[in-house]
Amino acid sequence: MANKKVLKVGLDSAAPFPMHSDYNAGNFEGFEVDLLQAVTNHLNLEVEYEVSLWSTILEKLFKGELDIICSAVTVTASREHILEFSNPYLYFRLCAVVDKDDSLSGLPHFKNKTIGVREATEAERYVREQFPGNNIVYAVTNKELYRKLQAGKIDMLIDDSPIAGGFLQNNKKLKIGMFLPKTDSAYAIAMKKGDVKLKTQFNETLSLLKENGTYQQIYKKWFSEIQF
Repeated sequence: MANKKVLKVGLDSAAPFPMHSDYNAGNFEGFEVDLLQAVTNHLNLEVEYEVSLWSTILEKLFKGELDIICSAVTVTASREHILEFSNPYLYFRLCAVVDKDDSLSGLPHFKNKTIGVREATEAERYVREQFPGNNIVYAVTNKELYRKLQAGKIDMLIDDSPIAGGFLQNNKKLKIGMFLPKTDSAYAIAMKKGDVKLKTQFNETLSLLKENGTYQQIYKKWFSEIQF
């Protein structure tokens, strides 16, 4: 029997759960893990994961050190210039997470607030554009970011809503203060520019998984308790 083709898959070391957990923690799981397994099983591909810092992961793919990234990659116009994207597999928004006793009624509330973001993310780009005058605090991992908020070092943090939702499941001291207007976004699988054959295979398989109900089962398993 011929060996399966191996797909080198890039993962964010900061583990954006429930998309995926920490690869090195033994219990590797998440929405993207199940989805990618379903896709690659259908295509008879073998997956080899490689963990990278978020700040360098897209560059690794661009250089061809990875075949794909399936790790909460937001589709943006600038990324589409240098990478191929599958059809989106999850739609979401950015949100502001605050202490459960705080309230946010709108963007004017953000004035003079210290805002936390993870570096090299779309949340960071949004904050820099929308609130250039604010004090911005950077974190490398999600855990570090949420810890800063719990410790009162920042007034709020901006994050992708599914990831915030996953974090808040186990943390009743924080809440989503508001979803940010005009931040409708999507996650998709990123591939090397020109990798059109693989992209077509992925898109066809994603459509099939939606048609046969597999996608819905995986979605329900990971997001039945999460609002985003």
